[in-house]
Amino acid sequence: MGDDAHMNKHSRFLRPLLQRLALAGLAGMAVACAAADDGTTVPNQSSAQLMSKVQSLIGDAECDHPTQCRVVAVGAKACGGPSGYLAWSQKGTDQETLAAAVAAQSAAERREVQAAGMLSDCRMLTPPAATCRPRVSDGKKTCQLGLGGAGRLD
Repeated sequence: MGDDAHMNKHSRFLRPLLQRLALAGLAGMAVACAAADDGTTVPNQSSAQLMSKVQSLIGDAECDHPTQCRVVAVGAKACGGPSGYLAWSQKGTDQETLAAAVAAQSAAERREVQAAGMLSDCRMLTPPAATCRPRVSDGKKTCQLGLGGAGRLD
């Protein structure tokens, strides 16, 4: 009897989690298909190739004010969630084009992680803030991750 109660206790928590993971997988497949259909990616591109495209779309992330700075989640961890975040600027980046490229990159990384049977630490990353500040190397104002801003997650 004790074992049944123990199993029921865990299944109450596991069943919704597994349902969310299944739905996330289906959503990821839909996003991957949509990205392929709109011409933003070529089939069989690696997540690294697609990340180069994402970074190219973001460019310097030049900004005049912190309100132009945004944060986007990229990649995929084995346990779910993004593998990282990038700062970008509304000043010079089209949000819809970037979103499609990020979706394709994240879907590719998710496929690679699953195909390789990779594991991750399952730690959920907290989205960082982004702010507009001078770059150390040349003083150009760019959107950067880190303290000093009230960046918004898009």
